Amino acid sequence: MSFTKIMSFVAILVAAALYWSTTNVCRYNFAIEKKNNILNILTEEIDPSIGKANIYYYKELNCASVDWSFDYNRVIQNLETISVMVYQQLTTDIRGRSLE
Repeated sequence: MSFTKIMSFVAILVAAALYWSTTNVCRYNFAIEKKNNILNILTEEIDPSIGKANIYYYKELNCASVDWSFDYNRVIQNLETISVMVYQQLTTDIRGRSLE
């Protein structure tokens, strides 16, 4: 197998993992919001003096602020960095000596 095919395969796996994790976090946030709304409706019917449930998100986990813009230069820079790291892993042993 050539190095290009291996790098392409790794890139596809990383992209799939990132997409999967992002959609699962957003789905989880949606489920929490749905349960929160149901809880607030039940609380209002039982006793309005109890108060309402609130949801707090970490800034990094808020799906409303996900930046889906595509920056070609950033992608190229990230691919270059990843390819250098993978090449170093493939061409050095555990002590850092070159295998060539």
